[in-house]
Amino acid sequence: MIVFGSSLQAQNSIGRIDSLTHLFMEQTMSQPLGNLSAEEVLNLSEERFNQLVAQMGTSIPFKYDASVLLQMTYMKHPNSTFLSKAWSRKNLYFRVFEEVLDKKGMPDEIKYLSIVESLLSANAVSWCGATGLWQFMPATGKMMDLQINEDVDERKDIYKSTEKACDYLLSMYGLYHDWLLALAAYNGGPGNVNKAIRASGGKHTFWEVKKYLPKETQNYVPKFLATAFLMTFSPPTASSNNLLQAHETLVPVYMCCKVDMKLVCALVNVSESEQLEWNSAYKSGIIPENTDNKKIVLPYQKAMQLAEWQDSVYTISNNAFNPEDFIQKTSVLTHHVVAKGQTLAQIANKYGVSASSIKKWNNLKSSKLKAGKNLRIFKTETIQLPVTTQHPLGLMYYITDNDAQTLTDICGKFAEFDLLKTCAMNAIDNPQAPIGKGKLIKLYIK
Repeated sequence: MIVFGSSLQAQNSIGRIDSLTHLFMEQTMSQPLGNLSAEEVLNLSEERFNQLVAQMGTSIPFKYDASVLLQMTYMKHPNSTFLSKAWSRKNLYFRVFEEVLDKKGMPDEIKYLSIVESLLSANAVSWCGATGLWQFMPATGKMMDLQINEDVDERKDIYKSTEKACDYLLSMYGLYHDWLLALAAYNGGPGNVNKAIRASGGKHTFWEVKKYLPKETQNYVPKFLATAFLMTFSPPTASSNNLLQAHETLVPVYMCCKVDMKLVCALVNVSESEQLEWNSAYKSGIIPENTDNKKIVLPYQKAMQLAEWQDSVYTISNNAFNPEDFIQKTSVLTHHVVAKGQTLAQIANKYGVSASSIKKWNNLKSSKLKAGKNLRIFKTETIQLPVTTQHPLGLMYYITDNDAQTLTDICGKFAEFDLLKTCAMNAIDNPQAPIGKGKLIKLYIK
């Protein structure tokens, strides 16, 4: 992972995200230590298992146990997609995990825990509300100082949630001095681990207290060990999707101001679904002004583009065109005298309001109307405000919101836009041709 400096300029320095750095990251990306076939895994002897674990050089106590072997059998079944899904996403996230683990002096294999927790999905939400790559419950997330409010859910923040997951595991390791018990506490809580230790007569390793733990936790730790072992020694066959992501890693770009993620997507050409995977901590798709460390997370190449074009992001954001900003709706009182035979539904349709609203405005208890009755009607009138911009070239920027939109659709509703110059500005010959959703368009004001 690229390490940025403290200032915004240092954080986003293009010189820090150059091709040499990227090449270094590619060359140092963690590689599997072996390539055992499914048959070899299913027939693994204890001696061979221990020889392979020794190659890992880990402080996590792997054990040749029936529960671990059973989990490996499940994962290597021909119909299982568990490992292949993890493998296709690992390079995006593991670089982030590895940097944090290295900084905190933790075993590198802890990175595989996120596979068990969320299958490497920042948007994962369990049936009980645990959320993010590391599946924090709301109470635990807040206890670990993760911000969770109407604007932000930092359980989905790739960087901060990883830091807090590691801090929690470190605190559990400090209690038990055993990584497997720390993992058990991560899953079942320290209360259940403490209870199991007491029930075991004071034993202090996972395998000694396992039978006293909740059933889910009994399976959780072996599943982690099986995942770590197979990802290291028996990775799934690379698919085309794996190859596309083989040299990708996520990089943060720090912003100084409020930013709409739709603008970023259009500028660096990433899809909305991709953006939501990497930046879903921002609930509305907008980085709030009051958020510290405003960062946008993108794969390396896209991050490099954004860092280079960062000034353009602010220019576009400050001159973004939102049609609703220039349409003012106001409620105007009018009166209607009921004609003979006229129904409430007919009157509602005439004024574009609901029948229930007319009844409410006039305190009517019935839908029956008498001819000559004077009804109060509140009509909504739309006033179009003049479109203005501070851009020196008279430009505004718009992100198309559906596949069928054309320049005629966009400019035709506002007299201030020059359709011909807008076409020229965007190199579009036919103003009635669909542009496509999520495209950045320059609008020229007369």
